Amino acid sequence: MLLHDKVIIISGIGPGLGVKLAVEAAREGARAVVIAARTAAKLDDAEARIRALGVGCEVLKLAADITIPSQCTRLVEQAVARHGRIDALLNSAFVHGGFEPIAHADLQGWRALFDTNLFGTMNLTQAVVPQMRQQGSGAIAMINTQAVRKPFAGEAGYAASKGALAVAVKYRAQELGPHGIRVNSVHMGWMWRAPVQGYVAHTAAQQQVPQEQIVARIAADIPLGHIPTDDDCAKAALFLVSDYAKAVTGASLDANGGAFMPQ
Repeated sequence: MLLHDKVIIISGIGPGLGVKLAVEAAREGARAVVIAARTAAKLDDAEARIRALGVGCEVLKLAADITIPSQCTRLVEQAVARHGRIDALLNSAFVHGGFEPIAHADLQGWRALFDTNLFGTMNLTQAVVPQMRQQGSGAIAMINTQAVRKPFAGEAGYAASKGALAVAVKYRAQELGPHGIRVNSVHMGWMWRAPVQGYVAHTAAQQQVPQEQIVARIAADIPLGHIPTDDDCAKAALFLVSDYAKAVTGASLDANGGAFMPQ
């Protein structure tokens, strides 16, 4: 199995990709998943979904705000106390913010995006690194966005914060490689989950057309011909923290059905 016997921390557990990362990690043989979110109810939902698989994966639920370094440290300490090691970290927590052109942007709002998407992610990453260095191994994957590579109207603040994260990944990969720790990014594009479903419903209502028409318009620009599911995108991220990617670090994987193809 892809993640046999691994202990994995996943931040940003919610109704979309975060919970799918946790469920798929359990399905792929993880010994334990340590799941973190600000909201306890989301953690309870994720645990229930994992238990329903009947795979015997242990679940450690921890309410944590990654913008607070002490909470990240506590999360890691509890994970190590319970399971003795940390094999992988999936940084999925994010804040999107509203859609607005830069000309009218609330730059204070941009700071809030950076606080979570860049600094918060770095907080949790810094917290796990000492344990991974002690082990001499570990894998970290940052959930990033296609908006960094292919601008989408109104997403400048979100993309800027994630763009900074993408640069940081390359530096961390270089710094941590000698310690056996890999750091990579996975860039998601259109993904069939709550935010995209909401966008489709809103756009269809505005344009007074069926939702299927909006979906077809989006899918027409995706070479695979459909909007990828969050389940499939989660599996791409899990590949990066698996032993199948042992030779991969400092890389950016596009999990978007081909909607963006780097030169």
